[in-house]
Amino acid sequence: MTTQYSTNVVEGMQALYGKGFLSPGGAEEMAALLDGVDLAGRTVLDIGCGLGGAAVMLAGTFGAAYVTSIDVDEGLVVRARETISGAGLSAKIETHHVTPGPLPFDDASFDAVFAKDVVCHIPDKAALFGEVARVLLPGGQVICADFTVPSGPDAAPHLYNAWIDAMKAYGLTFRFEQLVVYEEAFSRAGLGPPCVKDDTARSLEAARREVAWVRGPKAGPLKEALGEEMFARRVDASMRRRDALAGGGIHHTHMLARRLTQAD
Repeated sequence: MTTQYSTNVVEGMQALYGKGFLSPGGAEEMAALLDGVDLAGRTVLDIGCGLGGAAVMLAGTFGAAYVTSIDVDEGLVVRARETISGAGLSAKIETHHVTPGPLPFDDASFDAVFAKDVVCHIPDKAALFGEVARVLLPGGQVICADFTVPSGPDAAPHLYNAWIDAMKAYGLTFRFEQLVVYEEAFSRAGLGPPCVKDDTARSLEAARREVAWVRGPKAGPLKEALGEEMFARRVDASMRRRDALAGGGIHHTHMLARRLTQAD
């Protein structure tokens, strides 16, 4: 069984973001991202299932009829199955370990595709969204959240680079892009123009709470789990993300789009 995430990193992230989550925001962001989205009775592909927390909410909280969750990290898939089983949702959620590349599903297989803070791991955004459009039913929905790189005079690349370096020291690497890269990938894939919501303000407040938590007394068990050196890197990464969000080094963005139909 292979995994890119050590046990300590996984335990640390769940302590910060909630059981089943590897990325900032956890259940709170799920509620914001899916506000107004109707998944009741629908089939959903969950790309980058991580520890399974999002899949549990898609099937449990938001009423999806069936969720198919995939991840390229075999160790995370095993952990996701444990989370899903613990929630009593194994009958509504299936998990698969996949290899990078084309999605292993037939054309027009899903009503919706969900990807929260995972596309940032994938170098070729256009290829991914091409596959997303292929497996979506006509009119099907893409629900995507990701960190995006600002452009223009208000951008602060030094804050962005400081956060990236801090995450590398913690053992995580990403491939962030500007919002226009996503928009162009959507268009090339045959997806409609995304409805874009700037989630930076909410993400910043979450980052501030995270910094207060990791620097406070409740972080003792996390520090013990990670060890002195790794915990110091975790604190630095949390502070750098807060600073990047506050100073224009990075944005957090929600994107909703649909696969175009012949009528479009």
